[in-house]
Amino acid sequence: MGALQNMRQGLVRALEVLVMSMVALLTLTVLWGVFTRFVMGHQAQYTDELARLLLVWVSMIGAALAFGEKAHLGVDFFVNHLHPEARKTLSVAVQVIIVALALTVFITGGWSLAMAQMGQELPTLRPLTRGMVYLSLPVAGFFIVLFAAENLVAILRTPADQLGAQTQSEG
Repeated sequence: MGALQNMRQGLVRALEVLVMSMVALLTLTVLWGVFTRFVMGHQAQYTDELARLLLVWVSMIGAALAFGEKAHLGVDFFVNHLHPEARKTLSVAVQVIIVALALTVFITGGWSLAMAQMGQELPTLRPLTRGMVYLSLPVAGFFIVLFAAENLVAILRTPADQLGAQTQSEG
C-alpha cells in the first residue's frame, strides 16, 4: 500500500471520527435541551442554536465523506449500458463538473458567505458567529474537490473496459 493510499485512509478515518464526534455531541445537546425543557421547566438557551450548528456541519462533512467513500446516491443503469469508452468519457465529465461546482458553489460562494457573516454573533453562543456555521461549505467543498480529483486520476488510469460504477452498490 502506497503512502498516498495511507494518507487517504488516514484522512477518511479522521473525517469519520469528526462526524461521529459531532453526531454524539449533537445527540447530547438535543437530549440536554429536552431534559432542561421538560424536567427543569426551562430549556437551556444554547441547545437549539448549537444543535443547528452541529447539524449543518454533520451534513456538510458527512456529504463530503460519503462522496469520498462512493457511498452517495448514484443512478448508473443507463451509464452501464453505454460503450466502455463512452462510459469512461462520461465519468471524466462528471468528475470535472463536480470539481467545477464544488469550486464555484462550495468553496468560492461558501467562503464569501462565511466571511460576510463573521461579524454576526450567535445570540446564545457568543464566541461563535454565523460565519462559523457557513464555514462548513468551503471545508466540505475542499474535501469534495480532493476526492473528485482522486476519482478523476483513477478513472483516467483505468482502462475503459475495466471501469465500473462510480458508486458502491448494496448487495
